[in-house]
Amino acid sequence: AGGSAGPCRAMGSRCSVTKSSELEGASRTIEEQLASLAAKIAKVEDELREHVARGPSDHLARQRSLQAIKRKNMLEEQRRRLVGTQFNIDSLAFQQEQARVALTAFKALKSGTEELKAHQMKMDVGQVDTLCDDAAMLAEEMRNISDAMAQDYGGHDADAEAALEAEYLKLSRENGQVAGSGTAPMACGGRVASTYTASRSLPHALPVPTRYPVLEH
Repeated sequence: AGGSAGPCRAMGSRCSVTKSSELEGASRTIEEQLASLAAKIAKVEDELREHVARGPSDHLARQRSLQAIKRKNMLEEQRRRLVGTQFNIDSLAFQQEQARVALTAFKALKSGTEELKAHQMKMDVGQVDTLCDDAAMLAEEMRNISDAMAQDYGGHDADAEAALEAEYLKLSRENGQVAGSGTAPMACGGRVASTYTASRSLPHALPVPTRYPVLEH
């Protein structure tokens, strides 16, 4: 019957919840009762149409029509109450299913929380700080080791540096390359030309004092 729809059917969809055995049995019984009432109401309506068709002149038909109307109203009221009862049963079944889902979620949350606490007990905050400090110290030691391995193994000796510089200056003097020493004297045919020679570009060269005679060009 159309009036036997539950809360889920009224919305155009079938209930997907799993009812308990008692609620399922009660709902099935009410469904059967609603189907029986629908059949009785249809039968009364047929009788009512038949009596009304005889016309108001038939006194007996009129009386039977009034009785049929009363019986029809009584059956419809009973059907209305059963529909309300079935709605409550379906609602309770739905709430029970929701409660089972909520309980399952609660158990999962409880188990997850306990597991999280157990993990946290194994990771003390003080121990974590100590591990971080140790890691930083090890990193610093590794940097020191790397710096030590990359440094010059010869070391830095100030005396050795001074000795090297003196040797360099000595060699530079011997080769006439010391800054500020002027042009080195040049031997030519057993006679040495002075570093102070007259320039050819001058029209009249001035005599240059020398200890040795100036070489003629």
